[in-house]
Amino acid sequence: MIRIGYVICAFLLIAACSDNKETTKKPSSPRIKKYSSVESPSQNQVYNRRADISISVATSEEFPIDSIQVTVGDQTNVFTSSTFDVNIPTRKVGSWRIQLKAFSGDNSETHYRKVIILPENEPEQLTYTIENTFPHSTDDYTQGLLIKDGILYESTGQRGESAFKKKNLATGEVIHAVNLPSNFFGEGLALLNDEFYQLTWTSGKGFVYNANMEQIRTFNYQVEGWGLTTIEDQLILTDETEKIYFMEPQSFTIQRELEVYDNNGKVDALNELEAIDGLIYANVYQEDIIVVVDPDTGEVLKKIDLSGLLTPEEAARADVLNGIAYDDATKRIYVTGKWWPKLFEVTFQPKAI
Repeated sequence: MIRIGYVICAFLLIAACSDNKETTKKPSSPRIKKYSSVESPSQNQVYNRRADISISVATSEEFPIDSIQVTVGDQTNVFTSSTFDVNIPTRKVGSWRIQLKAFSGDNSETHYRKVIILPENEPEQLTYTIENTFPHSTDDYTQGLLIKDGILYESTGQRGESAFKKKNLATGEVIHAVNLPSNFFGEGLALLNDEFYQLTWTSGKGFVYNANMEQIRTFNYQVEGWGLTTIEDQLILTDETEKIYFMEPQSFTIQRELEVYDNNGKVDALNELEAIDGLIYANVYQEDIIVVVDPDTGEVLKKIDLSGLLTPEEAARADVLNGIAYDDATKRIYVTGKWWPKLFEVTFQPKAI
């Protein structure tokens, strides 16, 4: 009897454990079935800016489509056919999200597609002529460059060596320097309303100086700091990617952003910036190239080949091209690079075909 009791107890215990496993089993969420699907465009499909985007939505008998609401940017249209064409509402290039909302009676299903819009034209290809050459310190890892009242201002990088410097343009002599704390890596530099704005690389913190180079406040931002310039009352920032951010200078919040594309695709690693005649000039990091960008659309309008500025011997002891400065009073353009021995005044002209 005792053995039978043990067997019954064991059976009941196993049954209880089995019941407990069943009751505590984590339920799985069923996948929501959709009765419609997007056949065209495919995800990340590439289009020329002049081309219409062909939309095709397939459906099943359980979901006869009455209409499809399409939203691209801030433009919304309604179509009663499952196949139709749409276009991009502006000339802005880069990635666009298309929202497709299919209606069937009281029910609806929503789909999303991202498409890439390229400029229809190749950038104008430019080269340069050296008009003048000036000394530049090989100790300066150039990150930001600008000219005010004929004086050169420079932001330099490397931890423990970063600084904000005021220089004699003709001689390269340092007139005044503000050294950054050793934990900061100096980056882009811009002038707005007689105040200098200086970025740092990965710390998310920037510095503002008055006309006497006295630090008057700091600001914070959420992306990496690379290049910096201004157009009208906005600061314009790059962060290594193909994106350009337009920032409000007091709160440093992003007002809008652009993606920079040429006719072949995105142009990333955008670095030091300068605004010239309403266009954005941007160094492409680790290339001897400056791209000229439309600030309204993100299109690369011109591509400037600056290879060969340094001799092979000079280039062997220097780092990459980086630094564009424009003197609005004289309409002269200056370029240099990280640890370069020279600052060049240059003019640009079309490349010979």
